[in-house]
Amino acid sequence: MATYNLVNGRVKVQVESIMGTKPGNGWVYQAPGTGNNPGAEGAHYYYKSQTDQGSNNKAPTTGRFTFDVNVQQAGQYSILLRASRDNAQPGDSRNDIWIKVDGGTSSVVPDGTPQLSSGGNGFVKYKSAPPANKWVWAKTFSTPDEDDNNAPSNVVFTKGIHTITFAPRSTGYHIDSVQVIKVGLPINGAALDAAAFALPAEDVVGVAGSALTIDIASGSDDFESHKASASADLEFGKGGQTVGLRFDASDIDTDAEIESAYFVFQAAETSKGKAHFEIEVEASADARTYTKADAPDDRTYLADDIDWNPGQWQQGKVYKSADVSDLIRAVLEEGGAEALEALAFRISGSGTRVAEAFEGDGDGPSLVVNYA
Repeated sequence: MATYNLVNGRVKVQVESIMGTKPGNGWVYQAPGTGNNPGAEGAHYYYKSQTDQGSNNKAPTTGRFTFDVNVQQAGQYSILLRASRDNAQPGDSRNDIWIKVDGGTSSVVPDGTPQLSSGGNGFVKYKSAPPANKWVWAKTFSTPDEDDNNAPSNVVFTKGIHTITFAPRSTGYHIDSVQVIKVGLPINGAALDAAAFALPAEDVVGVAGSALTIDIASGSDDFESHKASASADLEFGKGGQTVGLRFDASDIDTDAEIESAYFVFQAAETSKGKAHFEIEVEASADARTYTKADAPDDRTYLADDIDWNPGQWQQGKVYKSADVSDLIRAVLEEGGAEALEALAFRISGSGTRVAEAFEGDGDGPSLVVNYA
């Protein structure tokens, strides 16, 4: 689950960076320029059919999407959702989505907020009624009493990490992006496009804020070419062996401009000698996980590679690789933009650096992607 820093009291998160291009569970991906698009900021989603009617009376367990925000200044914040619907009928059944903030939205709303319509398990109804095929910033919670005005979608956040979860409710309801803004700041969509930053890894040497961090997901996704069984560390360059790294890439926003990308490693040993490595990317947008019969050296790689000359490593510290964004772009340009599922990289060279593996006691490798 991605964590986003608030920058100057605000953050904007594109839903495609959370759900990817194959969300399933009732959500339908709409590429930029297609479907209910006037005013959309690139890709967006709608729930179920654009012609079916109806709504979920309780927040379903499927189709939910979640992200964390890192709040540096305690206070009251507005949660805004870029939303649309296919047409002006049938009224209420196309206007809503369920939302849960932390353990329950009602527990974090400001004092004086009226009772909110419940979807169970801490969810409340998040309401908007945009004109047909028009995008607006939805910004109210719904109340069950028709005599009550819908409450502003404001919450009180302490300093620290807070979780926001949406669950589908209305068929034909479209979503695009989410903003979290400290109360009192203006709503300015255009100014926020570059303000979504994932929380950087703790104690990372030279790592800045980023949009997406992808961890190695299994022991077969970080693999030494000399490997016979599970290993607690990755020994780059030792005995001339290569190391393969495979990452689930389905959350990478292929519509956005990638500014930089790199691997993050935790050093398993201290090493001071010179080292020179080359990083290659597999010629596939859906790379397989590794096995002894299908190891890093058994695969085909694109022609270009990246030089990486790491400095000395201190055990326990965290370090980043050279920029591999050109390799990711190369896969996208080879036709991977429409079918990006998994990326695999091979690291080979001279000298030795030893990093924690997925099976180790420390943090395994991650791929960090920064968007422009």
